[in-house]
This record gives sequence, structure tokens and C-alpha cells, in this order.
Amino acid sequence: MNPQDRLKALREAPADGWVAFSADESRVVAYGSTYEEAVSNAEGEGESDPLLVKIPNDWADLVLAH
Repeated sequence: MNPQDRLKALREAPADGWVAFSADESRVVAYGSTYEEAVSNAEGEGESDPLLVKIPNDWADLVLAH
């Protein structure tokens, strides 16, 4: 997955949740409102070792904090 597609996937993910990427980071495999739910959903999609990213409530808070 190229950086622009990854950024788009993160921006489109539900706020205050988790997004699971495939182990090779080539695609989004699942979402979840909790870490455990995202892992379970990823495993249900056949991904045994997902890369998980926490999505903030509001991206602007992170941008302004740095």
C-alpha cells in the first residue's frame, strides 16, 4: 500500500477505533472499536498477524499538539 492509500484508509477509519492492516501492510483487513475486536475481525479475515493502528477521536488534536 502506498503512503497516500494508507493515509486515506486511516482518515476513513471510524474515530476512536482500531484499523488492522495485513502483515505486509498491503491492505486493510478489518476495523474494530477495541483492540481485541480488531484482532478478532482480522483473524476472521484470515490475517493471523495484523498490524494494528489506533485511530484518534480527532486527527486535528494530534496535528496541533506536534
